[in-house]
Amino acid sequence: MAEAMPMVASKDIAPVAGRRQRVLFHVTHFLHGGIETSLVSLLASLDPEHFELGLTITYPSPELESHFRARLPAHVKVHVLAPERWLSHCRQLKKQRKLGPLGKIYEEALLPPVRKPLMRRRFLSILKQGGPGGYDAVVDYDMSLSRITGPLAVPMIGYQHFSVAHLADGHERKLRKLRHQCKVDYDAVVLLTDSMLADARVLLPDAADKLVRLYNAIDIANIRTRAQQPLEPGVTPQGPFIVSVGRLEESQKDFASLLHAYARLAGQGIAEDLVIVGDGASRQHLEALAQSLGIASRVTFAGFQSNPHAWIGHARLLAFSSKMEGLPNVLLEGLAAGQVVVSTDCPTGPREILDDGRAGLLVPVGDVAGLAEAIDRGLHDEALRAALLAHAAHHIEQMGFGPTAQAFSALVDRLTRQAASPAGAAARA
Repeated sequence: MAEAMPMVASKDIAPVAGRRQRVLFHVTHFLHGGIETSLVSLLASLDPEHFELGLTITYPSPELESHFRARLPAHVKVHVLAPERWLSHCRQLKKQRKLGPLGKIYEEALLPPVRKPLMRRRFLSILKQGGPGGYDAVVDYDMSLSRITGPLAVPMIGYQHFSVAHLADGHERKLRKLRHQCKVDYDAVVLLTDSMLADARVLLPDAADKLVRLYNAIDIANIRTRAQQPLEPGVTPQGPFIVSVGRLEESQKDFASLLHAYARLAGQGIAEDLVIVGDGASRQHLEALAQSLGIASRVTFAGFQSNPHAWIGHARLLAFSSKMEGLPNVLLEGLAAGQVVVSTDCPTGPREILDDGRAGLLVPVGDVAGLAEAIDRGLHDEALRAALLAHAAHHIEQMGFGPTAQAFSALVDRLTRQAASPAGAAARA
């Protein structure tokens, strides 16, 4: 991982030209995922004395109201672009995989020609509301906004949350679309790790000068406090346990390999149960797999939990089995909570977060035997546990609010100054 930046609290970051930076963020919707969690953390890291922040959300969601609305900083002005049921209901059914044939025709054929220009007008109206002259910059946090608006009159920053390396293998259409977005729509594109940045520079040579690396911001002190809180009653294991946290979506997360690894350990007499925190479309499949492996009585599917940090903090080890990531927040949270971590060495993020294995154990993707062995070592090798935890406690500090807020502010400052220059103004005219 790159050398850590000095810890600088966001309140110590100088405002641009003597006033607050006005930044409008955008995301499609709030679900129970890592992108949403990292967005809330980034917003919370930016001091309101130096930032005037807005957030547009394309679609409403139950998760926004039940979980995220209260966690969003009070000074962030929140706007939902499509609150009406006729605009958003079929989209919500589609995400839940409950959209029927007629709804699919409405959502995918009839509605887009009406919805897209309406969303564009609403967004551009909000863009003008950020203080005198409107917002200075836009952050397209899931790279969905540019498909609605195209290039903007102010700098636009895109966030790429997943590895792009796989796009070179059979995903040429997606790669062409990403190349166009990066070249035409964005003034900067954020990658979350050094390895993501290196891959993107190879695959997106025309936009290489726009690519930057910014780590996700995490509130280390808050995570440590929440990790010490009691578990929610009802599903708490009676004895020691291993925990894994994530969206139950097997195309990416590969909890199946973790269940097979745990079945090996259970056969060897492991004392710890396994708790899986999270929900998703693959839950029934995974529950059936646990039953078929004979470990259903030892595996708790805890579902969504409002404080996953407590589960991480009370466990004996955090296991992570993804096939592909960007910068997985749960690994950052595990290190911040002072937990021993075992992770697949998937592209990208785990190797960088775990500092090449010095802050946590790495195993190949899909290696059931290797995952079981690493979990066993992480549980029972006390000297190894102590060494991992000691290194992680120091290593995680570069992921805190201060360094990321400082780097983000510098990026916005650079782009807005470029846009205000004669050459920049002429290019946007």
